[in-house]
Amino acid sequence: MLPVLIAGLATAAACSPTTDPGIPTAHGSAAAGPSAGSGDLTAYVACIREHGVNVPDPAPGMPARAWIRQQAEADPAFDAADVACHHLLPAGVEPPAPTLSAQELEQLRAFAVCMRAHEIEMTDPMPNGNMRIGGRLEHVNRTQLLADPAFQAAQEACKDKLPAEGGKK
Repeated sequence: MLPVLIAGLATAAACSPTTDPGIPTAHGSAAAGPSAGSGDLTAYVACIREHGVNVPDPAPGMPARAWIRQQAEADPAFDAADVACHHLLPAGVEPPAPTLSAQELEQLRAFAVCMRAHEIEMTDPMPNGNMRIGGRLEHVNRTQLLADPAFQAAQEACKDKLPAEGGKK
């Protein structure tokens, strides 16, 4: 769970538009992120690939929702790419249903609070568990994030807040 979380954090930090007007976007201005429904499935699939997730083209006639669910189940990195590309989905297509329990989400929320207490700007988790990093670490890649001494120290101090793998704590 922790490697997936860190991969999601790094991808979200490096690539995602923010939906919080208080955190600057990748373009450097504070603005709300784009809403779902402004694009098409072809652009969405291309964006997912640009974010490092190798996905097949949707089968002709396959509902977009089913294709997204299938990809999310096949590759844990898909969730982070979906966060970055969600604005390109056709209207009416929703992201995969959350796979985390209420308890796991609450544990991730406690982790985010702890990280913020250790001066790492981080959003509370979304229903799928993804969190975004802001501030000075907002645009770093995964390698840079994991090498940052302040992030390492905060992660070490807060790791006991994370859900245990397999749902056991």
